[in-house]
Amino acid sequence: MMLRIWTATALAVALPIGAFAQTPLVDVMLRHGIDVKRGAFDVAFDAYAAPTIPVTPGSFATPLAVLTSTIGKEQIDGAYAFGILAGRSGHAAAAQELDAAGQSLAQMLHSEDLRSRIAGARVAGRVFAASFERPVARPAVTASLVDALFGMLNQDAEIEQLAAMDALGLLREATAVASLTERYQYYRDRRKRALAGGAIEALARIGDGSSIELVKQLIGDRWFDGRDATALAVTFARERLLKDGSIAAIQQALNDKSRRNQARGYLAELGAAVP
Repeated sequence: MMLRIWTATALAVALPIGAFAQTPLVDVMLRHGIDVKRGAFDVAFDAYAAPTIPVTPGSFATPLAVLTSTIGKEQIDGAYAFGILAGRSGHAAAAQELDAAGQSLAQMLHSEDLRSRIAGARVAGRVFAASFERPVARPAVTASLVDALFGMLNQDAEIEQLAAMDALGLLREATAVASLTERYQYYRDRRKRALAGGAIEALARIGDGSSIELVKQLIGDRWFDGRDATALAVTFARERLLKDGSIAAIQQALNDKSRRNQARGYLAELGAAVP
């Protein structure tokens, strides 16, 4: 799942959509029943576009070639295209394809280009996402990728912090719990609502027992009232860690255009039916 705190609208500011061109990547998407409007791969990724025509062993050849051999916007598009085809936890890709993609995504996290770093984090979180089942099951992740995500967490740009928290939560990286808990309180004390929500969302995904009491404290907490992405992240945390029936509120959020993708992502993570 993406970090729904930042939403497609926020990303549109950070990641402007270039002029559309009918590229080999667009052709690959179309062959799998995915219409990437105006060549906006990030928007399709954010909306959980999924193949309607089965992925085959040759489906990843073009996205991997673009991801591993280009830079800049072309590489970013290749990363999102790979993420769309591979799906959550990379279930549609072979182990060697995930390994090749993981190496390139780790390199993107060290790019001088902010857009590349964010794309690398978002796609890595999606394709290497760990199941909520125990023991934790996830595709193999290189130590360099995790280290790079911690590096992003310490950057000044808030959108990088959000991207790093999103990915670390999706990976269910237990070593991040202490840092995320501290950051939640730091963000909250400074009234950085979106960042505090991002930390809560990541902690909920990791599911460490130490986070349960923190989430209990959020029940009736008016600081998290409202109908924005942060309030929905807290609702997700309550359902994930307390199983208190908050899933009904997540389902209701499907009727809210601004939070629909966020709600769909949460429902998929929780194993509920996604319309």
